Amino acid sequence: MHRVNQNSPAPAVLKAVFSAVFLLLTVFHFAPAANAQAYSQLRDAVADTALPQTPAASAYTVFSAGPGLNVYFLNVGQGDAIYIELPGGKNALIDGGPSRAATGGLAGFLAEKKVSHIDNVVLTHPHSDHYNGLQYVFSNLTVGSFYDTRLDNSGAKGDETIRAQVAALGINTFYPAAGDNLNWSAPGVDIKVFNACDKPLASKKSETINNCSIMMRLSYNGSSVLFTGDVEGERETELAAHYGSALKSDVLKVGHHGSKYSSTSAFLAAVKPARAYIEVGKNNYGHPTQDALGRLLAAGAKIFRTDLDGTLEVSLQAFIAPLKPAAVN
Repeated sequence: MHRVNQNSPAPAVLKAVFSAVFLLLTVFHFAPAANAQAYSQLRDAVADTALPQTPAASAYTVFSAGPGLNVYFLNVGQGDAIYIELPGGKNALIDGGPSRAATGGLAGFLAEKKVSHIDNVVLTHPHSDHYNGLQYVFSNLTVGSFYDTRLDNSGAKGDETIRAQVAALGINTFYPAAGDNLNWSAPGVDIKVFNACDKPLASKKSETINNCSIMMRLSYNGSSVLFTGDVEGERETELAAHYGSALKSDVLKVGHHGSKYSSTSAFLAAVKPARAYIEVGKNNYGHPTQDALGRLLAAGAKIFRTDLDGTLEVSLQAFIAPLKPAAVN
């Protein structure tokens, strides 16, 4: 006869435990094995979207700590700001986020890192959630070169303010075109431009402005990051058709904060990202959308978000191919 241990859980508790185990076994038994990882990530992504978390102040989620080329996706709220430490001591900033204040996310990060000079500043396109913070940069730091589109946002004046400030300071301004390779004097670094509006154009339509974004891929040590600005939808599909596998990158900066029009299936099939980084904050647009999250997960990308994870750091050293086994003498 089986003797009941007086210290064992009550029958009701045991029943609950067995029920939970059965539920988990049922879920994972019937989820297709090939999609198990995507299923798990999608479940987590949905939970994260429903229950946002507050990241710890000034704590970076570091993918890999190591020398080389380091990329920081800054937690600046609903906007983009990306700081890059390049080999050889150079640095770069792609966009400045929505705040021009000394207490803003970009200013705080630069102060913490003790950055007083930026060699290369890029404004992907003239929307305020990308250019406002650049006013702080040009007012408080020295800048070597400025990379811009020739697009005028006719519905705003902030882009004119930034450009006038750059001109007054005598900073070299470049207007890259699709197909260009940028020289940032960083050993071993290749920077290829895939999209830009290098011819004069004026528009106040958000779609037109987004799709004029400077899109470029930075490669180092056989690894790569694709910076997309806010390129979305039809333009993504056109770029995928034109460039194909040339877009392939280990890391993707997700376009337009994960809007439902970004990260199209055709584009993701060309990029094949292992990791996708979404710069996003509290917003009324529903960014990132479940549509975009679902497509990213279906493409096999692991998703990171600045609204949930805070500032995120990626070192391209982490993507170097595994070492070959040592030869046996």
